[in-house]
Amino acid sequence: MGCCCSAEQRDDSEFSKLATKPLIKHRSLSFDVPKDIKAGDLALGIHLKGCRTLQADASGDCDPFVRFWLSSDPSKIQESTAKSRTQNPLWVPDELFHFMPFKRKDMAKTKLIISVMDRDNFGDPDPLGDCQVKLSSLEVGAEEKEFRLQLINPRTGEPLESYIDLKLEVDCAFKAHGTQEEKVYEYQRWGVVHGWSNELVRNGGSLLPTDPGRWSNWDKSVFSFEFEEVQMPLPPGWSVKKDWEVNGRPGSADGWEYAFGFRFPGWFDKCYCLMRARRRIWRRIIVNTNLSTKMNAIECN
Repeated sequence: MGCCCSAEQRDDSEFSKLATKPLIKHRSLSFDVPKDIKAGDLALGIHLKGCRTLQADASGDCDPFVRFWLSSDPSKIQESTAKSRTQNPLWVPDELFHFMPFKRKDMAKTKLIISVMDRDNFGDPDPLGDCQVKLSSLEVGAEEKEFRLQLINPRTGEPLESYIDLKLEVDCAFKAHGTQEEKVYEYQRWGVVHGWSNELVRNGGSLLPTDPGRWSNWDKSVFSFEFEEVQMPLPPGWSVKKDWEVNGRPGSADGWEYAFGFRFPGWFDKCYCLMRARRRIWRRIIVNTNLSTKMNAIECN
């Protein structure tokens, strides 16, 4: 582990800004360079790896996810996917997040605020622990820096025996924008005759006519039985850096996670009684090759 450190002194004013703020579950794919990115602008990259020894609720369950925001702009909050029934969640491969743009001169006074939450399917999520990192501890353009941060009890301010593992980097905003990831879900249903299948019953499979489809995009706004209808078409100037691969879920064979239905909020590493739906995530990395010329002419300083 490249860096093992405890969280900085908690600043309650930063965490109090979280309430009622809009959430960005994942950065949407944006192929055009935003007009607010200028020469010299920077971006913070976050690679979420996992958490350790989180505290479970009274029932012994823990469905953790993580929220990130910058102290300079608490209105822009990004949120990871949630893991089910685990106090030691892992995100494999790392979940990626970016905050941009900001100026080098703002790094000294800006902090990354991190809040680990416990999902509640019937109410507001419960906080499990908080921590923060000063951006001034990162070097612009350097390799990703690994952190293991000790979480602070959000109610008492006392340190917990809970930790979050992540990697952070600060680089040119043009470069960060020019590398993006796309994710899609693959679904299957279990049937008595054919077992797990992604084909319709009339075609010898287990999917019902009422099921939404075999594939969906990341925010589940589009479902289809055809993969090509849920993936984003690449515009001119973009190319695939790393082609589609299963985003494996630790503890689950072949990356599958299970639920009672395709739109059920809670998904699990194992198939429990009466669960008839499963899904897994496919991911690819795409890059904007047109930005290379612009990046060669621009220095982030």
